Amino acid sequence: MHESPAEISELQRLLDRTFDRMNPHMARIVKPERRLSAAQVVAYLQGIKHVAFATVNDLGEPRVAPLDGIFVRARFHVSTGGAAARLHDLRRRPRCSLTHFVGDDVAITVNGTAVVLERDHPDVPALEPVYLELYESSPFSWGEGVVLVRVEPTSMWSYSFRPEAFPE
Repeated sequence: MHESPAEISELQRLLDRTFDRMNPHMARIVKPERRLSAAQVVAYLQGIKHVAFATVNDLGEPRVAPLDGIFVRARFHVSTGGAAARLHDLRRRPRCSLTHFVGDDVAITVNGTAVVLERDHPDVPALEPVYLELYESSPFSWGEGVVLVRVEPTSMWSYSFRPEAFPE
């Protein structure tokens, strides 16, 4: 686990704020007994998780793509190639959304702002070892202009039909 107790507490506050602002329809679905705590989210999101990552193109059209996601320091991260349309989109319009879900078992969604982490970004030295551990290679060796993207959340929610199946 790569999260400090303070980061887990901050994540819980974010989850609580998001739940407090949910519209009535969504609140009936993601009711208290179906929510995962921050500690459950952090424990579950260890390793590589498949995510749907959404951006907005120059015409204002949404674009979504399946990617590998990793959760480090209570933030989702993805990688993408330097020539990817999503990178162009994020440089112009950094708002994005990301969802990991497995049927009705679990769903975790974050909306926020993308921070593009190029090779020389000061946060990369702390992230690159996580990628090396998971993939046995550096993402910067995967192709030309590869970058990491961190989603800085403005909202985040979690759901499980059986939250007791997700230990802390």
